Amino acid sequence: MRQVVVLTLVTVVLTPAAAARAEDKPDVRALLREVDTATKAVGAVAYEAEFFGEGDAALVERVGRVRGRVWAMQGRRSVLSNLFGGGSDLMKFEGQVQLPGTSDWLGFEIATDGRKVERIDVPQKAMTHGDMPEAGVLLRRGMPLFVREFLHERPFADEIESKSAEYEGEREIGGVMCHVIYVVYKNESESRWFFGKDDNLPRRVERIVNEGPARGATVQQITSLDSTPNLSRSSFRLDVPRGYEVKEFSPDADGDANSGTLAVGVHAPTWELKSPDGKSVRLADLRGNVVVVDFWATWCGPCKLAMPGMQALQDEFAGEPVKVFGINCWERGGDPAAYMQKRKFTYGLLLDGDKVAEQYRINGLPTYYVIDAQGKIAFASSGYAPGIDGRIKNVVSEALAGTQEKH
Repeated sequence: MRQVVVLTLVTVVLTPAAAARAEDKPDVRALLREVDTATKAVGAVAYEAEFFGEGDAALVERVGRVRGRVWAMQGRRSVLSNLFGGGSDLMKFEGQVQLPGTSDWLGFEIATDGRKVERIDVPQKAMTHGDMPEAGVLLRRGMPLFVREFLHERPFADEIESKSAEYEGEREIGGVMCHVIYVVYKNESESRWFFGKDDNLPRRVERIVNEGPARGATVQQITSLDSTPNLSRSSFRLDVPRGYEVKEFSPDADGDANSGTLAVGVHAPTWELKSPDGKSVRLADLRGNVVVVDFWATWCGPCKLAMPGMQALQDEFAGEPVKVFGINCWERGGDPAAYMQKRKFTYGLLLDGDKVAEQYRINGLPTYYVIDAQGKIAFASSGYAPGIDGRIKNVVSEALAGTQEKH
């Protein structure tokens, strides 16, 4: 019996809605280039913002919460600021902070015109002021609200050149419909960005955290964005409220009481770490030198902003008994040696510093220490703020002067 084989052709027809969805999905790299162009064109911004943690309780508690309003305007540019952002930008913050482990909201106002910094602490009824860059630490409380891609010369270069970028659809943020893009960077760090569909400007970023028990994301979210505010240099000065005490900035009085770092004056815990070429470096062998250490990781954006300042310290004190090291810790598969080589950073690099980070009570990156010639902590600071390298430079100079006087 002859068999008859019947072939059935199945035609899959996309519905109009499905076809439209396929056609509407944008070219992610092209979209990121449009975002970069739009953000680069912004010379001044004003917006409401909030910074907080999402995910595991350990992360939420560690991050704390900041909310308030931000005004920022581009200042004069230098070669380094063109490459890494920042420079002498003008910034003003009015907000409240909820410190980790507390439920109280503490009010603050902070402003810098690129030359001076002023901070009003509402609970203390005090205004502190000082000159940049030394007093740049006064900006720290408001900096979590500042989306650093604004006023940056290369705002989204890392995203454009990332390992992968995936379009996740649309979501409304503060009444603005946004494109959602998930980015995996070359150093394996990850972020989820939300860009306004109408103006291609950022409205939210979730920076993914995966550090032991702390898993989730740190979030910056902005609303009521004005990309053409009417601002001048006078907009970045504060009026002293009636009855408030006015104080000069002092590194000792305005240190990092809430950072959890080791106290100034105590002996620095000893350590031994290896450089990329396998050589051991022992803190005990560096006695007689002033040692500057910067705890960092390749996935940490603020760390990258701080690194040109560390290189400037290396260059400033070349030939002096000063050693500058970046201690790499909490790494996620990135290549710290390759990153420093690419950026032409020549100060020392030490690897696998997780245990040392525990000894030095590191709870955030970057964190800096200066260890004097006698092996004692001369300076400790957690978090990046404009001018931090200038403050460290002054501490190193004072430590060097003290060492020379003893001889």
